[in-house]
Amino acid sequence: MPIMDPRLEQTDKSFWHGFTNFYDTHLPHRIEGKILEFGVFKGNSIRWLLAKFPDAVIHGADILPAQPEWPLDSRVTYHEVDQEEEEQVKSLLEKIGQGLRLLIEDGSHFPRHQSRCLRLGLGALEPGGTYVLEDIQTSHPAHSQYADEFGSAVEQTSLSVLLAFEHLKRRGEALSPSRLAMLGRGSHFTASDIEKLFAQITSIDVYKRATLPSKCWKCGSSNFDYHSYRCECGVDLMNEADSMTVVIKKA
Repeated sequence: MPIMDPRLEQTDKSFWHGFTNFYDTHLPHRIEGKILEFGVFKGNSIRWLLAKFPDAVIHGADILPAQPEWPLDSRVTYHEVDQEEEEQVKSLLEKIGQGLRLLIEDGSHFPRHQSRCLRLGLGALEPGGTYVLEDIQTSHPAHSQYADEFGSAVEQTSLSVLLAFEHLKRRGEALSPSRLAMLGRGSHFTASDIEKLFAQITSIDVYKRATLPSKCWKCGSSNFDYHSYRCECGVDLMNEADSMTVVIKKA
């Protein structure tokens, strides 16, 4: 079947979040190994990966079994995985094995799942590999999915940890014992996890959309009320916690 280009507005990576231009800068230009993406949805991201990395083997993981609309290709394998089950995530990473060059986490967006996949997935990457954590805005205290997990409490998440890492690395500062103790307090990562992650990461690049999306993720319209920052269907176009992604380079 033909491979669709994301700039033809087939994936929300392009039309809603605006991630694709950022990825053009920060993702590898060529991958000959393996790619894993959590979250297949309608399959358009897999189509994008097929087009962008013609030499790669691609694995798509989703809580659903393979769906009729997902693209079929000799380079693609689908896996049914529940991110809530740590052993299932571990088993998938072990099954994929060596040669994992790119991991994109675009699954449930639950903060605890983002942290679990980061903790397990970064270690599974080959040295020099790339980890992408999409829609990390759900780990921001202003997002409803953060509130669903933590209520109004201020808690440790992958977003807070990665922003701390980026801040320290940009300033050329080490992970001091006091910072390690502070970052290691919470239910998502232990102090040992924090120390290991910090040592594995060479760089973190952060993107947050600052312009209006091309069209609405819900209704597909581009008829926007520019003064209220809402689509005609009522969807908010510029929330405080919206359209954030990070690209992590492994040592």
